[in-house]
Amino acid sequence: MATAVWHRRTRTVSATCHRAEEVNGAMETSLVSLVMGSLTSATVGAAAHLGVADALADGPASATELAKAVDADPDALVSLMTALTALGVFAQDEDGRYTNSPQSEQLRTDHPESIRHLTVLLCGLYAQAAAGGLTKAVRTGTSVMPNAFGVSLYEYLDKDPETARIFDLAMQDWARPIGAVLAEHVPFEDVRTVIDVGGGNGALLKAILTAHPHLKGICVDRQDTCGRAEAELRASGNEDLIERLTYRPADILREVPAGGELYILKNVLHDWSSESGVRILSNIRRAMSAGTGPDGGPTLLVIDPLAEHDSGAAFRNVIKMVVGETDARERTEADMRREAAAAGLQVLSITPCPADLSVTACVVADGEESA
Repeated sequence: MATAVWHRRTRTVSATCHRAEEVNGAMETSLVSLVMGSLTSATVGAAAHLGVADALADGPASATELAKAVDADPDALVSLMTALTALGVFAQDEDGRYTNSPQSEQLRTDHPESIRHLTVLLCGLYAQAAAGGLTKAVRTGTSVMPNAFGVSLYEYLDKDPETARIFDLAMQDWARPIGAVLAEHVPFEDVRTVIDVGGGNGALLKAILTAHPHLKGICVDRQDTCGRAEAELRASGNEDLIERLTYRPADILREVPAGGELYILKNVLHDWSSESGVRILSNIRRAMSAGTGPDGGPTLLVIDPLAEHDSGAAFRNVIKMVVGETDARERTEADMRREAAAAGLQVLSITPCPADLSVTACVVADGEESA
């Protein structure tokens, strides 16, 4: 992909994507509200897990009807819904029947901006890990997951297939906002194959391939993730995507497949320390070098929160402590440039985009093509 083309299209993205506002000053809220926050989160998470919003998609339901629909105890469900109605997450009509609200609509599985599975993950596994291991992690400077469960995040997912399935779907929820932006604004004219490194169940690639029928995609992730995603794709009956999208199991800390004109690394680096991040970027650079020719080489888009454009920067490092590798910290633009250079990459541009993300466009640095 020509550097000049990327720079030209980057300006278009800059004009289209909104820049996240920086956090200024302390948040004003009561200490009691903060302390009760975990219970509030658990309440919303339970509703998401039960599928309450899906059950109300066709209209209002009484407590008895709703309890039957979500397979819950009627009295216990009333307690849950009373709290959620008070919070404004759900509503009640004049007959006392429960209904969805604008907020709960996003907990519907079929909502175009659904965060149902992301809510289940954040209010479930992540919250349990933080409650069980954050204090010790702060004392020792280690990651929360091993302190709470004795294993890292990905080791935990290997042992719990249902949580792993929820994790895949949560990453799909997280990928959705950026998918449309990339599909519309990234220059795909000279691209034949897109390789998404750590691409989960392929949600991002599906959005891109649907918008650009000439493309093929390779989704690289853990073996169990690729297995579930491939089975789901084949069950969908979408012959077009079945033909153009493939899944490639790999340990990205060791290798990344070659063969793409465009590589994407979305929401991956934030889970890893700087040392591991350089290792992943170096593996991608080696794969990119294999495709470098007289007309130029592949481009890498690193899509991750960077502190300068992240409205959640104040809490980002706590999140990284909970689910990331020890020493994982939020990167600044300077950090991103330093790690890219250490991996043999040249940064072309850094562009803020929706969902507190930044897109860093990289190519293989001069002299690194055959390294």
